[in-house]
Amino acid sequence: MSNFGVTQRPSSVSSSAPPMETPHEPKARSLNNIKLAFPFGLPATPEAAAARIIKNLSHFSLFYMLVLWVGLSISLVPARKFSLLLLMATTIVANQYLIMLQLMPNSICINKALDKMLVLVAMAIVTTVGLILTQAAVHLIATLGIGIPVILVHAALWRDGGFVKEEAPAPGELAPLVDAVQSV
Repeated sequence: MSNFGVTQRPSSVSSSAPPMETPHEPKARSLNNIKLAFPFGLPATPEAAAARIIKNLSHFSLFYMLVLWVGLSISLVPARKFSLLLLMATTIVANQYLIMLQLMPNSICINKALDKMLVLVAMAIVTTVGLILTQAAVHLIATLGIGIPVILVHAALWRDGGFVKEEAPAPGELAPLVDAVQSV
C-alpha cells in the first residue's frame, strides 16, 4: 500500500559495476625513481675549489655580508651600544645610496661621478675606523675571524646543482622596477 500510485524509473546504473579497490590496499612503489638533492659536495681539484669559491662569492655575496653584519651586530649588543649605533648608521647610509642607484639610473651625479664600489669601500673603511675608535676592534676581528672561514668553506662546498631555478618572467608580468640602461 505504500507503493500505491508510484512508478519507479529503471536505473541508469549498470547492474554489473566493476569491483572497487579497497582504500587500505598498499601500492608497490619503485625506490629507483627517488632522487635525493644534496647541495654540498667536495670539489675534485684545488682549481675546481677556487673556481667554485669565486663563483659562489659573487653569487652569494649579499648573503655572506648579511651573515657577517648580523654576527657583528649580535657581538656588539651587550657591551658596545655606541659602536652598534655607528654600525647601523653606516649601514643606513650605504643602503640609501644603493636605493638611490636603483631609483635614478640615469643620474650623472650618482652613477657616473661616484662609482658604486668606491662608495661601498669608503663606507666599509668608515665603519672599520669607527669600530676601532670606539674600542670594538676585538668584536670586529672576532667576527671576521669566525665568519670568513665559515663563508669560505660554504663557498667551496656549495655546488650548483640547479637547486634554484631563476626563470625569466613573462612579458609584463613581474617586470623589474628599473630596466637596464642602454647606451645610445
